[in-house]
Formats: sequence, C-alpha cells, structure tokens
Amino acid sequence: MALNKKLLAGAIAGLLFSTSASAVVLDGVAPYKYALELVNGTDLLARVAEAPLNYNFSPNEVRYGRFSCNGATLSNIAVSTTSPDIDLGAVNGNGTNTIFFSMTGDPALVNPTAAETMDITADVELLNKGSVTCEFAIYDLPSQAQMGGPDGLVIDSGTDGYKAWITRPSGYVFAGTDGEAVADVEDPLGAYFGFVGTGQFGALQFEAVPGVWDKDNADITLADIFDADTTVTIDGDFTAAADLTWNLVSPDALADDAAVYEYTSAIPALGLNGPLVFIETGADAIMESEYTATLDVSTNVGYETSDRTDTVGEITRNGTQLQAPLVQLPQGWLSRIAITNTGALARAYSLELMTETGRTGTISPSTGTVPANGTVVIDLADIVTFSQNRGTINLNVAAPNNQIQGLYQIVNPVAGSLSNHVMVRPGTN
Repeated sequence: MALNKKLLAGAIAGLLFSTSASAVVLDGVAPYKYALELVNGTDLLARVAEAPLNYNFSPNEVRYGRFSCNGATLSNIAVSTTSPDIDLGAVNGNGTNTIFFSMTGDPALVNPTAAETMDITADVELLNKGSVTCEFAIYDLPSQAQMGGPDGLVIDSGTDGYKAWITRPSGYVFAGTDGEAVADVEDPLGAYFGFVGTGQFGALQFEAVPGVWDKDNADITLADIFDADTTVTIDGDFTAAADLTWNLVSPDALADDAAVYEYTSAIPALGLNGPLVFIETGADAIMESEYTATLDVSTNVGYETSDRTDTVGEITRNGTQLQAPLVQLPQGWLSRIAITNTGALARAYSLELMTETGRTGTISPSTGTVPANGTVVIDLADIVTFSQNRGTINLNVAAPNNQIQGLYQIVNPVAGSLSNHVMVRPGTN
C-alpha cells in the first residue's frame, strides 16, 4: 500500500522540530558525534540520515529502497523524499538494523530524480562503541532489497557503500603535558631549596570535548559523565612542597607522595586545564622526581569509562651527577673514589649503589661533604659490600657541574699497578 509522501514529510518536519535535530548527509564528512562514554543500549531519538537517490525513475517504475546500518538497531522509522514524483511504500524491518520499502515513479513523472534525496528518521539503539555506518541503495525486487548484496542492485544508486552516520569520540579529554622544573643548587636559601625560574613542571587538562553530544543531542559535560567520587591524583615527590597548584587551584589533600583533587570540590564542574606548579617550602631540599596524573573515575548511570594515567612532567636538579659504571672490590686491591671540588664552598654529596639483577649490595655511610677547593678520597672497601664484588656507584653533589670532578681508581699495592677511570656524566658520554 502506498503512503502519502506529503504526510510523511510533515511527520518528519514535526520530529525535526521537536528534537532540534539536523539531518546528517551520508557522505562521511560530518556525522553525528555522540560520546564514547554512553553505554551500549543507549537510545538516540529521531536521528535523521539524508541520502542521495542517484537514480532517475521513469513513470510508473517500481524499485525498492534499502537502508542498512552497522552497529545499531532502528525503530520508529519514517522515510520521505524531496522528489514530488516518487511515492514511497510501507517501511519493513522496524526494530532491526535494515529497512526496505517500495519506491514508485509517478505516472506523470517528468523531472529527473537522480539529484533528489531520501530522509530516513529513526530512533537509534547503539549496540557497541564503534561508529554507526549506513548505506542507502536501490534494488529491483523487495527480496533483494531485504537481503542486500550485489543481486538486483541498481549500480551507483544511493550512497554507493556504507558511510559514517554516527561516530563515537570521547566526550572528555584527560591529558598531561610533559614539562620540567629545575631545582637550583645555587638557591640563596640553600642547595635545591628553590627553582631556576618557577616550579611549573608540567600541565594537565581535564575537560569536556566541545561538539560531542550526550544522548539528548546537547554538548556533553563532565557532570553528565562523572559523579562526585571521581578524583585526580598527582603522584610524585612533594616532601619539600608547601602547596601544589593546578591552574592556580590547590588540591583537596597534599601528602609527601601525592596530591588529590576531588571532582566538584577542588575540581570545578567544568574541569581544569592549566599548569602544574610546585610551591616549595623554602626550608627543604627539593627532590628529583617524575610526576604522573591518574584519573580515578566514578560515573553516572548511563555512562562508563576507565581510569587513565598520563605523565605530566618532572623535577630535576642542576647539580653534579657522576657515575662509575663498574666498581670492583677484588682481593688484594684498593678500590677508591676521589671527589674534587674547585668551588669556594663546601658541598654535600651522596652515593647510591646499583647491582645486577639477582645481586645485592649496601653502602654506608652514603653521604658526606667535599671541602671548598679540596678533595675527598673514599676507600670503597670501608663503605661498600657486594654479593659478587662488583656494581655501579652513582655520585650526586650539590654543586654546579663545572666545579666537581670524580675519579674511580683501583690499585694493586704489591705489584705497584693502578688504573684510573674518570667518572662519567650520565647522558654526556
């Protein structure tokens, strides 16, 4: 039975008016964008696809239109055409991913129809997180339109293949910008008590993405997706921090190893996007550290997403770092490190020990002071123990890089032989 195309067009207009929805042309250029965080089974009401006919009907010619989608179920379907010379039949396939219907040229048809379009309006149930791709095509027989495929297909009709109707980008962004702050060995309050410049070590963005919709066709917000139990935690060393600011906002809680921001508390409903700045106490040495941000999610009904972690920067020191890659303690040999300071101030140093996998070692005492314009010689047998008599020693000195030198020496006092190795500066050799 033929349907009155004017009534169909009126019904479509009413649906468009009631939902403020605009049709998406099935050319893959500008599909609908619905948030990836919407759960499977979400219903989108009265979505409209516009497809070209790309076929010239003859008077009284009967063909069959097919509209099929991947990743969605279609219901409450209405179809219309811009051509005044094509009558559309009843829609078959409501509640599936494919519909088909008859298309009949008017007996008095005189105008070409290839440039005309079809509008398909349907409620769309999202079946997965992928894009919903659809095609419109014209077939010779109803059974062929129902099945799809090449049999009976009017070549080059409709969209000529599947095109994106609905895409699923994320409705929010959680991303760090990796930066670096440098703790200054020459800070007037003490070595590493302040920074060269500021304490900004990175940045973090947590905001909704403009142009991505919720199920009601409005730009999505963080408050749509997340509830008040959502937190962002900045992990790293904060032992010398009086505060941390994220876009000038302090955390809800600050500990030695983490800063916690709660959504709708320290984090406003619209989110935060800006620099991360370490505010030093001015009374403690700032440690070297890498910093990460973790989003611990708690979502509202109808939405789902997972926790995320991203790197947001680091704090380094501009002091001296030296390394003896292979230190040995053989029987009958002397093994020692010499540290020379050409500066006018005494400088504190620390030693760290590294071993191969499965081997152990200890170093004690691990700290000391190099006098101004002086040298310290450390007999490693007095402070180091190895399970296999070898390992790596890292030397850190709270002094400018151009004032400190280090030498690793191994001596056989009986044979009178010795070997000197200038300690390397990691990243420069």
